[in-house]
Amino acid sequence: MRSQVNKIFLDIGGHSILERSLALFETSPLVDEMVLVGRSADLPRFEQLPGRFRKLRSIVAGGDIRHGSEFAGLRAIAPRIDAGQIDTVLVHDAVRPFASEDLLRRLLASHETIGCVPGLPVDRHTVLVENGSIAAYPRNLFAIQTPQAFQATWLLEAHNKAARQGFVGTDTASVVEWAGGDIRVIEGEPDNIKITTPADLAHAERIASDRI
Repeated sequence: MRSQVNKIFLDIGGHSILERSLALFETSPLVDEMVLVGRSADLPRFEQLPGRFRKLRSIVAGGDIRHGSEFAGLRAIAPRIDAGQIDTVLVHDAVRPFASEDLLRRLLASHETIGCVPGLPVDRHTVLVENGSIAAYPRNLFAIQTPQAFQATWLLEAHNKAARQGFVGTDTASVVEWAGGDIRVIEGEPDNIKITTPADLAHAERIASDRI
């Protein structure tokens, strides 16, 4: 992003990327509480957030990579998962500020699987390249998004097992799948972009302006 601050604090239409992401869960009747996992250096900037987002109950320092940060967030609620007080966990990237309430509803409606994730089909011109040459034209490829929804006890045990055996996942779904859980993919949302580059930020500004 070439920004002097963490990109989650960048402004989009008068609100930071982080604030927009938190607002979805704050206003959703489907969500009871939030745990925010972030860089240790950013924790002081999070201190005022619980006063603005009443569902934000815990702020946790993350790990060096995504996998470690997810595990840190789970450990913060592990006693209540074990006690049966939390039955479902949603895991979301803070830099996806345009996920919708409808997406949350569809994710949480998938009770028949251990996990449920949103995704969009990859462009049909995507190819597999090996040693600089086209090796295949794979079909049925999807770009996976967040939020991702999981049965809480399953997710916690999958991460505990991964910690014991040294497995590191690329995202939450990969940890659950590695541990033997079934993952359903539902249709994602085109506006549910992940803001990574300046071009993504410009795209986000357009999405925000269209929603005013």
